[in-house]
Amino acid sequence: MDSLSHSLFPFLAIFFPLLLLIIFAKPLLGLVIIGELEVGIVVKKFARRGLEAGKLIALDDESGFQADTLAPGWHFFYWPWQYKITKEPVVVIEQGEIGLVVAHAGLPIPPGHMLGEAVICDSYQDARTFLMRGGEKGRQLGMLTAGTYRINPALFTVITRRNADRHGMDAQDLLVYQVAADNVGIVTTLDGAPIEAGEIAGPVIPLHDNFQDAQAFLSGGGRRGLQEQ
Repeated sequence: MDSLSHSLFPFLAIFFPLLLLIIFAKPLLGLVIIGELEVGIVVKKFARRGLEAGKLIALDDESGFQADTLAPGWHFFYWPWQYKITKEPVVVIEQGEIGLVVAHAGLPIPPGHMLGEAVICDSYQDARTFLMRGGEKGRQLGMLTAGTYRINPALFTVITRRNADRHGMDAQDLLVYQVAADNVGIVTTLDGAPIEAGEIAGPVIPLHDNFQDAQAFLSGGGRRGLQEQ
């Protein structure tokens, strides 16, 4: 019996302090653990400054929803009396589908346009960069293809086949469109400058990957309406 106790002592000497650390780490060290398929949404309950009127996302340590999220792993110093952490599932876009993005904050979309200009922001996973680079509020030109994304839902809503009906869309519209070998596809665009008087279709615009890069299409002078290509 004594030999068994001696053999267990090193294990218990490590196990119990570790157990106590885990139990008390959250209130004492502000420990937050984010799972592999989660993203941590941070709300700062109070700060020296609040958000300016009309602002939704904090970029400079103000109180409110923070632009930066928590990645999988252990995070310290997020004390519950100062922060509220919400764990949200990652966004998954299946093969053969696309995801549409709507931004809840940003600059206004210019008159005459329907969609926000595409911003390089790690596929909308970097909310801070989106806002600092002039991202526009509303439906976005950029879209998400098949993959897993850590999106801040305080700033972005992603419309997928799973939630299309809640946003007034047909889930079939979020499938990758395929044109059979013996068919042709006629394209009509809903954004861009009006077609010039006397023309019935917009001119051919290069380098937009068969209308899959909406920003390249518009930046190249794409017109709204029936397309010649």
